Amino acid sequence: MLIVDDNLSLANLYQIVFERNGWQARFVSSGEEALDSIEANLPDYVLLDILMPEMDGVEVCRRIRSEWPSAPPRIVVYTASTRPELRELCASAGADMFFNKNVSIFELPEKVAATEK
Repeated sequence: MLIVDDNLSLANLYQIVFERNGWQARFVSSGEEALDSIEANLPDYVLLDILMPEMDGVEVCRRIRSEWPSAPPRIVVYTASTRPELRELCASAGADMFFNKNVSIFELPEKVAATEK
C-alpha cells in the first residue's frame, strides 16, 4: 500500500492503521513523490488524497493509469469532499474505489480488502 497525502500526520496514522491490519504500507507527501515511488516499487494499492498542492490526486490517478497500463495498482480515493462530481471525476481518471472520510480510517483496511480483485 502506498499512501499519498500531503498531511504527514494523517499519512503516518494511515500507515499505522494499515500495518496493524497486516498490510505493508509506506507513505509519500506529494504526487511527484508518488509517481517516483511507484516507479521504484509498484504497490498493489495506492491510497490517494485528492486535495494536494502542485499535483492533485485526480492528476496522480490519471498519470498512474497512463504510465502503468498493463499492471496498475488499485487506486483507493479517500477524501473529505462530499461533492458528487468529484466521485465521477475520480472514476473517470481511473480510481477503483472512492471512500468519503465519513468511513472511519479504522474501518478502511477491511473495506479495501473486501473489494480485492
